[in-house]
Amino acid sequence: MDFLRSHLRQVVTIHQSMFQKLLFEEEDVVGMDLAELFKDVGKTYLRISERISESRVSEHSLQD
Repeated sequence: MDFLRSHLRQVVTIHQSMFQKLLFEEEDVVGMDLAELFKDVGKTYLRISERISESRVSEHSLQD
C-alpha cells in the first residue's frame, strides 16, 4: 500500500501542475486541453480507486 500511496502523491502533483498551467497561466478560453485533462484525470483516479478496492478485498480475504 505504501507504493500505491507514493504513486498517488506523484499523480496528484502532476495533475495539480497541469491544472495550474491550464487554468491560471494560459489566457485562452477554456478549451479542449482542459476537457482532455479532466477526462484523463477521471480515468486515472478510477483506476487508482479500483486498485485500492482490490487490494483491500485481497487483504480481507487473507484474514478470513
